[in-house]
Amino acid sequence: MPFDKKGILRVAAIAAIVILPILGIYYLSNARWVHKPLDYVGQTVKNPDGTVEHHQVGDIQLVDQNGKKVTMADFDSSIIVANIFFATCPEVCPEMNKQVQTIAEKFYKNSKVRFLSVSIDPENDSLPVIKAYADRFRADKVNWQFCTGSKKEIYDWAINDLLLATEQKGQDFIHDDKVVIIDKEKHIRAVLPTRGNSNRARLEALKRIEEDINNLLYEYRQKELDKR
Repeated sequence: MPFDKKGILRVAAIAAIVILPILGIYYLSNARWVHKPLDYVGQTVKNPDGTVEHHQVGDIQLVDQNGKKVTMADFDSSIIVANIFFATCPEVCPEMNKQVQTIAEKFYKNSKVRFLSVSIDPENDSLPVIKAYADRFRADKVNWQFCTGSKKEIYDWAINDLLLATEQKGQDFIHDDKVVIIDKEKHIRAVLPTRGNSNRARLEALKRIEEDINNLLYEYRQKELDKR
């Protein structure tokens, strides 16, 4: 049988297309977590006495999918994974919140990690709408609150407190696909994308979010050990 070099190359190319992404996904899903200290996001001020003050997320008055009033004080003992959304968003928000759901399900037994999604369209996202939307992602089972409130306060909070990159169309739109990881002292420790153009990119985004949450949990465990 004559040597078919082109045929072998075609088989090798097909194998590379099929097998390599599978191997990459397997590697990412089984990669060992290694602690890496997280930076602080936002403006840092050094005082004359040498102390340092980092940007902090300010308070906001919200109402969640169950009609419960929510403020930042409710999260004083928790790491917060926050994002913004609106219920009629056709693609970005469902994809983003599906990713958040995957992370929330990993940490649902850990009361030190909570999830907060805030609507930027409160005029249309009434409590019944928010409740139905939250139920799509089994939010009540995984320490996840979907909230609404004053439109002006939410816009100001998203821009000035969460420090999210914004895209404005006219005067009536803010949107972003990122999550903001906030520590117990209300410092922003990471702003991370949730989406990607491929399964591999989406998996990488999930791994990064999970790793940074674990980094913060590790940081707090070390602080507790140092007190002993």
